[in-house]
Amino acid sequence: MLDDELVIETPERVELHYVLANVGNRFLAAAIDHLIQTTAMVIVVVGAGALSDWQVFSSMGTWTAAMTVLVIFSIYWGYFVAFETLWSGQTPGKRIMRLRVVREDGRPVRFFEVFVRNLLRLVVDVQPLPSYAIGVVSIIFSARSKRIGDFVAGTVVVKERATEAPSLDEIMRVSEIEQERFARVAVSPFIADTRQLSEREIHAVGTFLKRRFELAEPNRTQLATRIAQAISVKLGIPPESHTPETILEEVERQHRAQSRYFD
Repeated sequence: MLDDELVIETPERVELHYVLANVGNRFLAAAIDHLIQTTAMVIVVVGAGALSDWQVFSSMGTWTAAMTVLVIFSIYWGYFVAFETLWSGQTPGKRIMRLRVVREDGRPVRFFEVFVRNLLRLVVDVQPLPSYAIGVVSIIFSARSKRIGDFVAGTVVVKERATEAPSLDEIMRVSEIEQERFARVAVSPFIADTRQLSEREIHAVGTFLKRRFELAEPNRTQLATRIAQAISVKLGIPPESHTPETILEEVERQHRAQSRYFD
């Protein structure tokens, strides 16, 4: 395991591996974001000056100056809150550097975590202005590369995996798996009324089938067995007559087919 790798075990005992963002990547992402912020602030100041004809001490100029200060503060602090909330933990700088803020359990950040971590950015991490010295020192010496805001909000910054071209062996293996899947579903091994399943159970089936090729053994088999057993009992399917993944594949196929008629 890499020194900068974060391993999170889900309630289903599946290990998720993330690579933690280092100081260099985070600094470059912040530099890009601050450049965008500065550009926006300059535009606001120039626009406000043109609007008041640069008469700062006139009544119009006073109101314009007050609104300008408010807008600049909103850009300085609200920029990170808005983007990280709407873009699920990313800002333009983080997106360019392929970084993302996530919760410590690997789940997407919510507004609360984003608000707290950026409030601490403004109050603590950026000090002494504008060096980010406290934040940098915290990132260097913390086990999970966290600044003070991350500690309080319960977040980490991770690198997104770059898309890699699959090898020939992987392509052939996927082709074989798909052929086996089509052969298994050519004739339905059982008939089930999937309306008896809850949305959570349907979601669990779909999520497993999408992610199963990313799971290593024995986690893949254990998770498939756990989900299939619960669903087999509910739908009256003899679990010993089919493999767990066959049951989940057929349940998903029949659910999609039945949804066309009952939705």
